[in-house]
Amino acid sequence: MPLHAGKKGKRFELDVAKRLSAAFETNIRRTPNSGGLSFKGDIIATYGILAEFSWECKNQERLNIWSALRQSRQDAIASNKSPLVVFTKNREDDYVALPLNDFINLLKKLDDNRKMD
Repeated sequence: MPLHAGKKGKRFELDVAKRLSAAFETNIRRTPNSGGLSFKGDIIATYGILAEFSWECKNQERLNIWSALRQSRQDAIASNKSPLVVFTKNREDDYVALPLNDFINLLKKLDDNRKMD
């Protein structure tokens, strides 16, 4: 991996953590050493629903989404969380990939909350 690719990935992880922190008004951090320690995943999220996911961040021009999902699943199993991949490439929007059942459950929670209002 070229040196600049690692910096590009780290910047994206920091950006995702910053955006989550702002949106949820809490402290979300990038995992030190990009998950190389006992913490798995790229983002340390201990707040609410965010803590239920193993966050994998990819900023790659030619992303192998299946490889990224596999990595996220492996980290998720180790931490008993649901896998989630945030991904982008130059001059494109950011996207999220997660298992369909997890997405359905999120939509159900949102729908239930709207019914309470």
